[in-house]
Amino acid sequence: MSALVLIDLDIRNEQDMAKYEDAAIALLAQHGARPIVRDLKPVPYEGEWTPNFLVVLEFPSKEAVRRFYDSPEYEPLKQMRFKAAKSNGIVVVDTLSG
Repeated sequence: MSALVLIDLDIRNEQDMAKYEDAAIALLAQHGARPIVRDLKPVPYEGEWTPNFLVVLEFPSKEAVRRFYDSPEYEPLKQMRFKAAKSNGIVVVDTLSG
């Protein structure tokens, strides 16, 4: 069953974030994941959540998310992202398509 990762980013350094994205997309593919949403200006329509920059990634499973996030290859990219942006993220399981 696939897992979706929803990330709300507050970008502090656009150039560094662009470098991170280029490298992260290649590594995501190696882990069987793919970006499915990248929206710089999401439009809130209900409630008080106003994401800055919304990203949604699809992974084969929750376990695949953890393997990617904890991988030694991702660690330097993670540190790059920490410097380039503040983020909030969650993992959800896609039960509708399974």
